[in-house]
Amino acid sequence: MATSEKKNGGGGATTAHTPDYETDPIVVGADGSPGGEDAVAFAHALVGTGARQVIAEGVPFEIGPSAGLIGLALREGAGTLVVGSPHRGRIGRALLGSVAHHVLHQSPCEVVVAPRGYARRQHRGIHRIAVAYDGTEEARTALRRAEALARDTGASLHLIVAEDPVVAGIEDGEEFTPLTNAGAVLKAGLASVAPSIEADGETLEPAWREGRKSIAEALAEACGEGTDVLVAGTRKPLDRLLMGSVTGHLIDLAPCAVLVVPHEEGG
Repeated sequence: MATSEKKNGGGGATTAHTPDYETDPIVVGADGSPGGEDAVAFAHALVGTGARQVIAEGVPFEIGPSAGLIGLALREGAGTLVVGSPHRGRIGRALLGSVAHHVLHQSPCEVVVAPRGYARRQHRGIHRIAVAYDGTEEARTALRRAEALARDTGASLHLIVAEDPVVAGIEDGEEFTPLTNAGAVLKAGLASVAPSIEADGETLEPAWREGRKSIAEALAEACGEGTDVLVAGTRKPLDRLLMGSVTGHLIDLAPCAVLVVPHEEGG
C-alpha cells in the first residue's frame, strides 16, 4: 500500500558541463520521423516561460544517429538533448536501445526522451513533474533540476520514493541496503522544496522483491497518465556499466517523458 505526504506552497561517457538552464540551448535531432517530431514538440514545451533556444537539426546518415546527436550537443554547448521514442513493441524498444540508451551514457548534458505521439496530441504543457527520489546525492541533484523546471513551467512536483536505492541504479536480484525509513526520506525531500512550488509525494511498496514487478516498472506505474515528465538521476558512468541502470529501463517503460540528469563530477 503506497503512502503519501503533501506539502503545499511551495562506453565511456563524455564529461558533463555545468549547464545553465536559462541560457544553454535545447538541442534536438530532427530527422523528420514521428519520433523526431515528438522530440521537437516536447523541446518547445521544456522552454516554458524561459528564453532558451531550441536548435533542431538533422543528423548526417553517415555519422550515425548516436554519434551525430552527441556531436550536435557538444557543438552547440547544449544544456539539454531531446530525443524521440520510437516505441513499437519489442522491436521499437530495441531500436530505442540502440540510440537513446547510447546517448544516455555518452551525452555531455541531460537527456530527455520525449513520449511517443506527443507531436500529435493537443499540447497541455508541463503541469506535473515526478521525481525518482531516495535521498542520495543523485536524487537531490534530480530534485533541484525538477524544481528549476517547475519554476519555468508552473508545474507541481511529485516525489516518488521506493524502498531501495532507486536512483543509484540497483537492479532486482542485486544486493542492496533496504531503505527502511522511506517515509522520513520523503518528508525530508518535501521539506527541501522551495515554498513557492506545490509538492507532494508517495512511497512505493517494494513489490519487485517478490518478483511481481521491477523497480522501473513500479516507478513508471506510479507516474500514471497525469505526469508530464519524470526526472531521475544517474550514477557515475562506470557504476552504471557495472550495476545496470534503472533510468535505462525507465525510458522504455514510462508513460511520460523521462529527463535524465547526469552525474555531477566531483560529487
